[in-house]
Amino acid sequence: MTQRNNILLIVKQHPGIEYNSLLTKVSSGYGSVNSARAALSRAVKDLNAMGMLVRKGNSFFVTEKGTAEINSEMKNKLLIRLNTLLKSKEPVEEINDIVEMLSTLIERSKQDNDLLKAAKGSTEFYVNDLVSLQKKLGKRIHNLEYLGGVMSQQIESIRELDFNDQIMLNLKEEAKAAIPNLLEEGGHEITAEFQNTQLLEAFAKKHDLKIQGNGVSFNHKMLSELFAFAEKNKFQKRNSVNIYLPTLRIRIDPPYVYLTGPCSRLKGIVKKAE
Repeated sequence: MTQRNNILLIVKQHPGIEYNSLLTKVSSGYGSVNSARAALSRAVKDLNAMGMLVRKGNSFFVTEKGTAEINSEMKNKLLIRLNTLLKSKEPVEEINDIVEMLSTLIERSKQDNDLLKAAKGSTEFYVNDLVSLQKKLGKRIHNLEYLGGVMSQQIESIRELDFNDQIMLNLKEEAKAAIPNLLEEGGHEITAEFQNTQLLEAFAKKHDLKIQGNGVSFNHKMLSELFAFAEKNKFQKRNSVNIYLPTLRIRIDPPYVYLTGPCSRLKGIVKKAE
């Protein structure tokens, strides 16, 4: 709905509304009261010139022409869209829009008898169409609940088969607490790949490490040092670091750390860290 028609609707619903009250109702759509006042003044001037709005003293009233414009707005936009959706092949797929538009239609019709008359004369659906849609929606809900139950069982089966999963830990606390469990992964050499070359060089220089490509290798006991380094540089751009262990992939992407690997391994890491 255009701003001018929105003003018409407000005045139609509040005959004799004063300028300041009208300004208050339209101000929420603008960045400042001054902007709202300027827009309202222009709209009122235009509506008055078109014979849709009249001003008596400090009060505003909608003319018959203005009422016709509002009714046309409802018919041409809201009702046409609602009619189209309810007559579509699968209206249940459009249920969110249908419910939202029905709510708008009902509220407007309660507030304005002229709008109610226009709506009654323009709808191409019947109450029974809504009843049928509700029944279809009920069947869809029942089916989704059944599928949700089946999927819960499938998730448990996938976990039991030890498929890969991913968990997210807070770098500052949760991930640091999990470091001792990560070090149980075996092997004393860890390779970390940096996305940010400057961070790679800074970490290598700080710990006297040799850069190999886009990464460095270091003793597994230094993992906590890498986490601390990542935390310190969390505001740097492209600051993620990938670490590959025998059965785990660790991605440090401040302020979080993502662990990817078999369900059983991840479960053990988190449980021990609690």
